[in-house]
Amino acid sequence: MTDVHHLRDDPARYYEVLGRVMSALRETGALNGTTHLDWWPGNGGRTWEIEWQGGPFPAEVAARLLGVPDPGVGDDQGEDAVRGLISLGRGESERAQVVVLDVPVNLRAIDPIGTKQVWATLTLAQG
Repeated sequence: MTDVHHLRDDPARYYEVLGRVMSALRETGALNGTTHLDWWPGNGGRTWEIEWQGGPFPAEVAARLLGVPDPGVGDDQGEDAVRGLISLGRGESERAQVVVLDVPVNLRAIDPIGTKQVWATLTLAQG
């Protein structure tokens, strides 16, 4: 695999990836319950890094971004689809990676609580 410097080689595509991912995050509500959202060019312009505090685990966010069922919803097919499309980072539940237009997007959560707990908290607060 060749080392591609996306920011230098195709800056329009590189920033399009960020726009698509941020738009999908907003439209899907994938980061409901999170705080302190931040993003920056990673690995010298080869990746995007997106980080948040609290909220869902990165694999849950990646699954929602890719339109596959949430992990563990009781559908065996969903679990396989998630594993086939999402790369968990370094054996940690705080990291995942998706690839958009050939640009890796690294997702990282600080102190995540998971989607089920987020919804339980939001529902409790409203009820």
